Amino acid sequence: MSLSIHVFIFLLISSFSVLFVKAENQYKVGGEEGWRVPDDNNTDLYTNWASKLRFQVGDSIVFEYKNDSVIRVEKRGYYHCNESGNGAVFKDGRTVFLFDKPGLFYFVSSNFEHCKKGQRLMIDVMASHRPPFPGSPGPSPASSAAFTSYGGSVPVFAVAFSTLLIFKWAIKD
Repeated sequence: MSLSIHVFIFLLISSFSVLFVKAENQYKVGGEEGWRVPDDNNTDLYTNWASKLRFQVGDSIVFEYKNDSVIRVEKRGYYHCNESGNGAVFKDGRTVFLFDKPGLFYFVSSNFEHCKKGQRLMIDVMASHRPPFPGSPGPSPASSAAFTSYGGSVPVFAVAFSTLLIFKWAIKD
């Protein structure tokens, strides 16, 4: 085979590997509002925000806040605004949580009064991202998506394997 055929095969395999790229989304909690005490007439702010999105394993959420805090809690802590959570109380103004498994995740402000006023969040995380069908656009993240990163071992393997094949064939010719 000529070198141009090898290059063509490499480009073909590389372009198909893009179909398997897995996108993880990072969402800013509350969108433009951020993590704050909801207004009296908007106590369902975070429930409404989360209901508009689909969270999956590999996604993350960013809490951005001033003079406040966030803590991950169990179901009981969420409903009773009990701050005894699974770990530290974060007060740094920007906290990121990565969803590494499916299930329900609960977050509250460690300030009891803030939590009672609706500053709490429950997120249902689905199993994992599925690659989109070729040619069809996938669902776009809501306007509250802050960043999108790309990763995955399938594209890396495909490119590395096809590169090795090209060099092997080029050396034979």
